[in-house]
Amino acid sequence: MVESVKKKYTHIIWDWNGTIIDDAKLCVRIVNDILEDRGLPQLLLEHYREQFGFPVRDYYNRLGLPCQGPEFNEISTLFIEKYHFLWKQCVLQENARATISKISSLGIDQSLLSAGKEEHVKAFVRHHNLHDYFCVIVGTSNIHAEGKLDRARSLLEGSELKRDEYLLVGDTLHDHEVAQELGIDCLLYSNGHHSERKLTASGSPVINQLNQLLKWVG
Repeated sequence: MVESVKKKYTHIIWDWNGTIIDDAKLCVRIVNDILEDRGLPQLLLEHYREQFGFPVRDYYNRLGLPCQGPEFNEISTLFIEKYHFLWKQCVLQENARATISKISSLGIDQSLLSAGKEEHVKAFVRHHNLHDYFCVIVGTSNIHAEGKLDRARSLLEGSELKRDEYLLVGDTLHDHEVAQELGIDCLLYSNGHHSERKLTASGSPVINQLNQLLKWVG
């Protein structure tokens, strides 16, 4: 873990899946069901956290699953259907609510940026009674998890804040890549969808407890 350097951030951009919600194990379970149906090898969680990435079609290709055309659409739909049937089994990551609440009490704005379909993400956030903490929740318009760079650009468009006032908090290399493209700082959480080894290689600082974020902003 990289030692914290406290800065005057005025806006925290959160990722949802794997960062605030602890859903990596559920995603492994669903993918393993899909792999089993096709006679393909099962994934262990530690292997998943090395293999997973955006766009999801590339990740599916690495697993030997269809990554384009009708079969890809079919698998994407099946994954979302299974996820929606089971997602309420997932809990918030340890210290997530307390950390978000503390940041709010410091007068720092927070938004949520997800590669998931926006209407779904809003429903998840409302279920966990976190919606009042976010000034905006931004997701995508489809279920294919292609990434969120375009939506991130729209989130910052028209903002009067300087880039060094933003901090993006996520759990995958894609979050690091988005932050790099936007010219903002990134802090990565190592108990989500990517391993600590993989995150550390990015060069962005890594934390293993969400309340460690407060050392950066509190």
